[in-house]
Amino acid sequence: MLFNGSNMITNGPSDQPVIILSINYRLGVFADLYIEELVNEDPEWPTAGNYMYLDMLSALRWIKTNIRDYGGDPNNIAIFGQSAGGLSVTDLGAIRGSSGLYHTALSQSGLSSPGTYTSYYNVSDAMTYSYKVVQRLNCTDDDKQKVLQCLRNSSIENILNAYEGRYTRPIIDNHFFPLYPPLAIQSGNYNNISLIMGNNDYEQQICSKQPDMNSTVAMSTLISLVGSQWSLVAADYYHLNNCSSDRNSNKTRCCEILRMITMDKIFDCDIQRILNSFYSKSSPQFLSDRLFSYHLNCYPTCPPVPNKDTCEHTSELPFVFGTVSDVNSKGPINCTWDDQTRTFSNRIIAHWINAASTGKPLPSWPNYNPMTPKFLQITPGQDFYSVPWNRNCSFFDQIEADGVRQTFGKI
Repeated sequence: MLFNGSNMITNGPSDQPVIILSINYRLGVFADLYIEELVNEDPEWPTAGNYMYLDMLSALRWIKTNIRDYGGDPNNIAIFGQSAGGLSVTDLGAIRGSSGLYHTALSQSGLSSPGTYTSYYNVSDAMTYSYKVVQRLNCTDDDKQKVLQCLRNSSIENILNAYEGRYTRPIIDNHFFPLYPPLAIQSGNYNNISLIMGNNDYEQQICSKQPDMNSTVAMSTLISLVGSQWSLVAADYYHLNNCSSDRNSNKTRCCEILRMITMDKIFDCDIQRILNSFYSKSSPQFLSDRLFSYHLNCYPTCPPVPNKDTCEHTSELPFVFGTVSDVNSKGPINCTWDDQTRTFSNRIIAHWINAASTGKPLPSWPNYNPMTPKFLQITPGQDFYSVPWNRNCSFFDQIEADGVRQTFGKI
């Protein structure tokens, strides 16, 4: 219901015909199992894990080879994804074998974000978690072939149970995915593409879940978010120490301040880190119209949602696809968008399709420049307008640099 490209085409600009394809890829244990037995199985391809990205590359190669048969242009392919898909389309620029398969990536609310080391395993951590799966399946053996045979003879149900529902993570493996995106960009090992990145205004529904949060709870939550070393710096910068539990306090409300900190850490500062890396390593001609960012607000009312006045994680998807639905839709929805909502959706679609067709959104969208950073604010019932990006990401950048050193041994 939700990822229905035909609605996007129906409501898109008539002068920009596009073909929209959706792809599937492996997740969980079938995506990130990383053990020496798999690494050594094929000396010409000494890697394991990252199988989800192998699936994506297979799809992109198929599209590149066959899209002309459907009226498409193999040299004009764009990719876009949301949440884990937003992470993936950004990661692909650093993946071996991805160059030349697409020209534009549009990342919506990439989670976990491609601009932070916490989104990835290093080889050591990947093996630690993967061998726990091997042990739970009783497949340990000194004979590597017997280990693989045991794993491959295990039932899917047992393998999934052994994985225990972990979140799938890409692996920085020094071969197939050698560097996480900011480092790949800085070292010149990232695809030369147009990059559009953004997120919704209220991705994290902290006030809905903890409306009466006080400063003590807020500080405790902040420590779990940034660590004790950085919590005092963050609390001072965001004035969290003097926050209020009063629901009418607006900008001084504890849960609202914590939401802003969370948004900066998980989305805005990571996006800014990626775009800044691109800007520092790209030619002036590229920079003029190849980097863009957005913030999106929306007021879902059809179908009804618990937090109808806020645009939380996934809320933008119906408007991007032009589909009266939400992330939980499994069948037709018994309601209809009003004209304003349909117009809002159509304007988003026009930007997305223009990015696919030309490598950049419509001219009203400002390009990204770290000297005077701006993003496009996308809001219902208003002109989409340019907004200065005034967030201070300096200490989040320091946290990132320390984490990268500890996790990957380099910056």
